[in-house]
Amino acid sequence: MPIFTKREKVMIVIIAVLLTLNIYQYFTRNNFLDKSTGEVVTLESQESDNDIMNNEGGKTAETNIQDSQQKYVVYVCGNVKNPGVYELLPGSRINDALILAGGALPGSDLNSINLAEKISDGQKIYIPKMSEIQSKSMLPPSSSGTKQETISAGEGKININTATKEELKTLDRIGDKLAERIIEYRQKHGPFKSIEEIKNVNGIGEKIFESIKDSITVQ
Repeated sequence: MPIFTKREKVMIVIIAVLLTLNIYQYFTRNNFLDKSTGEVVTLESQESDNDIMNNEGGKTAETNIQDSQQKYVVYVCGNVKNPGVYELLPGSRINDALILAGGALPGSDLNSINLAEKISDGQKIYIPKMSEIQSKSMLPPSSSGTKQETISAGEGKININTATKEELKTLDRIGDKLAERIIEYRQKHGPFKSIEEIKNVNGIGEKIFESIKDSITVQ
C-alpha cells in the first residue's frame, strides 16, 4: 500500500471537500430533489413541462373564448314587428328569434310554425298571415267520391305556403313524413315561389308532383 505523508493526506481531504462542494453547487443551480420520489429533476425539464401546460391552458382558454363568441345568424321576416337579421346562440329556438324581432303582429298564423324548433345558421324564418290561408268550403264526406272529384266539386286548392300538416296530407300520395318535410322546407327557405318549387322537397319527385300539381297553389 502506498504510504502518504501527513501533508499529502491533508491535500487529499481538501481536494475531496472541494469536489463535493462543486458537485453540490451544480445540482443546486440546475436541479432540485423531488422529496416525494427521491429523484433528481432538472430545472430544464420542469420549465419544459410548465411551457407545455401553459400552452395547453392558453389553447383551452382561447377555444373557450371562441366558442362563447360563436353565434348563428337568422333572417326573421313576414308578419313580425321588426323584420331583420339577428344573431342568436346555438341551441336557440325559433321563438327566441321571433322575440328578438319584436314578436308576431296580430293576425299571424303561428300554428303553421314550430316555435320550439332549433334554429340553424343562415336560416330564414317566415311568419305568415292568417289571411294567406285560403278558406276551403266544408263539403260533406263522400265514401264513393275520389279526392279529385271532391276538388272538382268546388273545394279550393291547398296553399302549400300556409297549409297545416293535416291539410297537406289530404293531397294525393302525401303522408306524414312528406307533409312534415314540406313544412320544414318553407320554414327554412321561406314561402314557395311557385308550385314547381315543391319538387325541391326531399322525397317529392316528378311523379308525385304530377299527381298534386292541380290541387296546390302558392297564392
